Amino acid sequence: MIRAVTFDFWQTLADDSPDNLAAQRRLRLEALHSALVAAGLPVDAAAVEAGYECSQVLLESRFWNQHRDPGFPEQVALVLDCVAPGAAARVTGSRLDALLRGYADPVLRCPPHLCPGAAEAVRGLAARGIALGIVSNTGRTPGWALRRYLESHDLLRYFRAVSFSDEVGARKPEAEIFRRALAKLGPEAGRAPADTAHVGDNPDADVEGARGVGMRAVHYTAGHRAAAARADLILADLATLPERLAGL
Repeated sequence: MIRAVTFDFWQTLADDSPDNLAAQRRLRLEALHSALVAAGLPVDAAAVEAGYECSQVLLESRFWNQHRDPGFPEQVALVLDCVAPGAAARVTGSRLDALLRGYADPVLRCPPHLCPGAAEAVRGLAARGIALGIVSNTGRTPGWALRRYLESHDLLRYFRAVSFSDEVGARKPEAEIFRRALAKLGPEAGRAPADTAHVGDNPDADVEGARGVGMRAVHYTAGHRAAAARADLILADLATLPERLAGL
């Protein structure tokens, strides 16, 4: 019997358009440029953009490809030093606070859309007494901003366990990020992880990651994604999740 359910965030609860992602990127670049100029560093917009792209390579090679994640301030410091070596030591205090907000807020200023059926699935499961959690990698946007996004849709209150990679330090499919959520879910998760289902779009991060800790894996395949062979349940419509889970 499934007693608890965890969700991925990106491409499962929320999704973004290419235009929206580009707008968010521009806002981050503007925030970085303003912080560096305010700290007395004479960099132009082109240098900020080049440093931002360089930071992507470093984040992937040093962290993300190894299923690790830096904390949000550490990520921003890495970006600053990619733009201008030593810049992180000069952007401090109120300037750093403003930059952290400006780097994270684009997801709130240009918000992604909820995936179809996501709100219905969350509320439907909660109404049945299922304990809910989130297990998600975060990328450029920190967990605290994603919480605010969920709160704006009146969904955050349904999640007892929230396990974001920038806060845990581990990325899916690493077991630790799943284990943190299971520990927070409490008795409703059951005596074994098999009493908890994880819902996500990625065959490796979500399906294999969940199975690696003994959880049931629900592969969300909207958008004509190929179904993961090892998923316990294939789901194209999130709104049907409460009923479909009864068969697990």
